[in-house]
Amino acid sequence: MKKGIKVRWFTAYCLLLFLFSCARDTSIPFSQSKEKIRIAVLKGARDLKIGGVGITAAGIEFNKDNTALVVLEEDTLSINGKKIPDSSVIFSSENGILYLNSRPFRGKIEVIKDQRGILVVNELPLEFYITGLINNEISSKWPIEVVKTQAVIARTYALYQKKKKGAVAYHMESTVADQVYSGSIAEDDSSIYAVKETVGEVLTYNGELALTVYHSNGGGATEDSKNIWGKDYPYLRQVQSPFDKDSPNFSWMLNISPESVETALKGAGYPAVDIKNITPLSRTNSGRITRLRILHGKGELEISGEDLRKAIGYDKLKSAMFTVEMTDGLFVFNGKGSGHGVGLSQWGAKGMAQEGHSYTEILKHFYPGTSLERIY
Repeated sequence: MKKGIKVRWFTAYCLLLFLFSCARDTSIPFSQSKEKIRIAVLKGARDLKIGGVGITAAGIEFNKDNTALVVLEEDTLSINGKKIPDSSVIFSSENGILYLNSRPFRGKIEVIKDQRGILVVNELPLEFYITGLINNEISSKWPIEVVKTQAVIARTYALYQKKKKGAVAYHMESTVADQVYSGSIAEDDSSIYAVKETVGEVLTYNGELALTVYHSNGGGATEDSKNIWGKDYPYLRQVQSPFDKDSPNFSWMLNISPESVETALKGAGYPAVDIKNITPLSRTNSGRITRLRILHGKGELEISGEDLRKAIGYDKLKSAMFTVEMTDGLFVFNGKGSGHGVGLSQWGAKGMAQEGHSYTEILKHFYPGTSLERIY
């Protein structure tokens, strides 16, 4: 081989070796953490199917297809047609993956009989839970610094709830009531990388875990927690979030009939009939409505902007930062932002990352006064 060819080959080899050494490490598992979390992934079911490689459950034999059909019959759980005496059963598998109604979940699955039917709880290592939720809360295709940010706040929120709940059937739900989680199907290289890069990192305030709530879009400014929930957290203060304007849901409009508002309010337990007018009474500095008056056929009703959102639907009335007027027989809501507005704005964080801010800087901005700590 000629000397020039040797040099070029060696240079190419070194370049490939360098690129390989710099590549993102997306290998799993996350061996640094023994922390587990329990997530309610199904509630009120009457039947379900669990499968996997070599599935096991106490005292139960399975066929070669490794599938369990769980049914609640006459207040008794049955598995593959066989009634079991216990009120709960824990399933596991040889490779640590179970399929609940064809959807993959890591860890164990506990099936529990309760007053509403069948409750299904997924118990798994915390870091796998964080990896599985990222693409349900944001997109892992966003700048990696905002993906790391999401990993830290999701981990902190989970541990906060676990500590708060203690020894209960589950620590969180898999819905917007807590954090949206759909199992391991949402994992990808970017989410794995972001979790590994921040493994064990949480936000604290005065040595305690912070309540790291977040929302989709702050409408240009976040909100003080006391204005929304009546409780003051020193690190959940109003901050500016100018990059929110780049979000597709920064501005929105809702047209809704008085009859639909009446139905929504009745469904929420408010005695309102023949809705005539909705008038904002007070707002926060950011523009979110704290109190509003609803004039109806039997008098007046005063509720908060968040209460009205809950009644009508968070997906319809996207935030409490709105104006409302009657036009052509419809209530027309014009608003900004999406979510309760407290804590981190995900679209605002994305904008900061695109401007070159690190995840530590993003966290400091949206949770002033907190500290980033690695606890394992």
